[in-house]
Amino acid sequence: MVTVRPAGHEANGVQKINISKAAVGSSQIVIWGGAAIDPDCSPHPGSTLTIVAPPAHGAVKVVEEPIYVAFPPGNPRSACNSKKVPGRHVYYTASPGYAGHDRVILEGSSEDGHVRHVTIDVNVLKGASG
Repeated sequence: MVTVRPAGHEANGVQKINISKAAVGSSQIVIWGGAAIDPDCSPHPGSTLTIVAPPAHGAVKVVEEPIYVAFPPGNPRSACNSKKVPGRHVYYTASPGYAGHDRVILEGSSEDGHVRHVTIDVNVLKGASG
């Protein structure tokens, strides 16, 4: 389950995004994905993605790998939607035996000055063996 609630832009120009995810046991899940690409589907230089606050009850990792994007029609990059492009996934894995709430905070930025703070709340449910 994914719930994305863009909170808009704060006075300092930082876009805040809140996401809710659910995980079962210590199975690895994708909690965030994105790509900074140009209209020709090549990577746009200078973008960063940083873990600002790691989870208290698990592990998180950022992996550079090809991903699918979903730009709306009319966006010059929407032609890239039909193939994987260079991007990043963020993976979360709960600690073995843990069930409850966890949180990860990411910060993404681009060389043109756009900054996003992404707060991901993860509800970890007991696994089949727990």
